[in-house]
Amino acid sequence: MARRETNCRSSSIGRRRRRINAVGINGKRKSRKRRRSQRRPVVGSLPGDLLIDVLARVASSSFTDLFNAKLCCRDFLGAAEDESIFQHVSIDKFPVIHWFPPSDALLSFLNRCVDKGNPEAMFRQGMIEFFSLARIETGLEYLKRATEKGHVEATYVYGMILLSRGGQSSQQGLNILNSMKVSRSNYLKIRECRAKIKAVVREMWINNSISLNEVGCKCQDRNNNLSIRKRKFEDEEDVISCNACGWYREVISFCKIVDGVV
Repeated sequence: MARRETNCRSSSIGRRRRRINAVGINGKRKSRKRRRSQRRPVVGSLPGDLLIDVLARVASSSFTDLFNAKLCCRDFLGAAEDESIFQHVSIDKFPVIHWFPPSDALLSFLNRCVDKGNPEAMFRQGMIEFFSLARIETGLEYLKRATEKGHVEATYVYGMILLSRGGQSSQQGLNILNSMKVSRSNYLKIRECRAKIKAVVREMWINNSISLNEVGCKCQDRNNNLSIRKRKFEDEEDVISCNACGWYREVISFCKIVDGVV
């Protein structure tokens, strides 16, 4: 009987303590919503612009990291729909040509990247439009837009196409290629650029090749204060050339890549 009375007292004391803990200093019960709001994650407290900037940096390095970030919290999921995310997201892991029909979700994502001005997406679309679908003007427009965004491979291809046309287009292409500031010290970058383009071309059906027209070269006019430089090309000896002559030799290599010769 005494043991039963002891158990009753201990249970009533426990209930009384729980009621006291649930009541604040002023005698009012603590709100559950208030307790939950105090546990709000740090990400949710960041300004919207900063949150988008962080996510854009993540997207530029890896699409997988972007996908994982979207699964992390609602704040990242909402920020991932911002226009700048599609402009910076990396799509290197996706093939240029899909040999099997892509899912609607993937196709929608890649199309949004093109529409929002993603440089790599516009470069790929330009290559497909120009060389595979033979939509010359549309392809050139995409390559031009990617060039204006500073995409190296797009700058190379766009300049090569214009240079191969001769005439006024040749001079325009020469100006674009000279903006890459190629020299001995960074010639390796051009080789890497050429290797990437070769890999892209090998994935495509080439239905539109480019014809090489005559390009004006002033290497013989050495008495007209022309800037002469040495330039080394792959598997070739050093040659003394002006800018036009050097890039003309490069456009020959580019035509061989498109034609599948190299």
